[in-house]
Order: sequence, then C-alpha cells, then structure tokens
Amino acid sequence: MVTLIEIEKDTSHQKLPVDSKPQTIVFAVPVNDKLPWFITEATPEEFESDKKKERNPRHRYYVAKFEDWRVSQRRPHCNIVESIGEAGNLKAESMRILKMHSICTENYENEKDEPTSNVHECLKPFASNIDPSNNEWIIPKSEIKQRLDLRKKRIFTIDPITAKDLDDALSIEKITDTIYEIGVHIADVSYFV
Repeated sequence: MVTLIEIEKDTSHQKLPVDSKPQTIVFAVPVNDKLPWFITEATPEEFESDKKKERNPRHRYYVAKFEDWRVSQRRPHCNIVESIGEAGNLKAESMRILKMHSICTENYENEKDEPTSNVHECLKPFASNIDPSNNEWIIPKSEIKQRLDLRKKRIFTIDPITAKDLDDALSIEKITDTIYEIGVHIADVSYFV
C-alpha cells in the first residue's frame, strides 16, 4: 500500500538548456515506514488528474507491485496495480487495512448466492480439512482437544431468518430443580483469519 509523491530531480550537476522543464520523478511512498520509497514505472490516471486539479498527491492510496531492485539502482522499482481511493474515505480506509493485512476482499457469492471461483482459493489453507466425499469441513482433532466440546449440548441460533451466517446462539440446561445454566455462544471466526 503506497501513496504517490512527485519530486523534482536534482539536475544542478547537469548542463541543460535554459528553457528546459524541470525533470521530476514519481515515488511510491509505502504506508509502512520500514519500507523504502519505490520509483514508479508509470503514473496512474488518478495521479495525473489530481495534479491538474492541484490536489495533494498523497491523499490517495494505491496498491503497488514490486518489480525489481538491481544492485546498480538506488531505489527499487514498482508498478501501480490499482487505486484504492482517497485517504479519509471510510471505504478506502477499510480496504487499505484489509489489503495491508492480506485479507481476501473478493466476494464469496454472486447475485444468485452461488459461490464464486475465488472461494476455494481463499480456503486453500483449510483444504486439508475438507472431506472429499461430501465437501464438508472436518474439525481437526488437535482443535477438538484444546476446546470445550459442546456438540452434544442443545444449542440454538438466535440469528434472524435473514442472516447469512449463523454465529450467535444460546443454550439452557437444567442443573437442579431450581437452577438453570444459560449459555451464550458465538462462533470463533478468528480461527479462519
């Protein structure tokens, strides 16, 4: 994840014609301060448009793809893959966080609620736990050992009928004639992240 900035190239050591335009270089500045600035191979349309409107060039996020960094080069080179959006915009900021942490942002279903082709790609790390006979996910034995197994309890969802995920649930169990245990359950989706 980068922002772009244009800097005038130092040409003081070169003999250039008096009427020549100043030379500029566009750098991709990573959001992560630990990474070096990259030289971009080409500038995206949004950047050129922002320059014409005299807007701050660092107000927009881009996804950059590292290309190479030769020994003879002072800086690595990259290509801008896509524009995420303007800094401060909720959708752009959310997408920036997702992309920075390599979280899949593709849709899992199309308009007809059918799985898209990228579902299997995103679930590859869990493919070893899929039963080939019925395509259902199997809980690994190592995971069962470290968790409280409540599969024999009567637990029921409290999600509305329109919910696409059933992750909130309740249970009730009679302990004695006057004491009942009420359980509040939520799915541990962090296991899959």
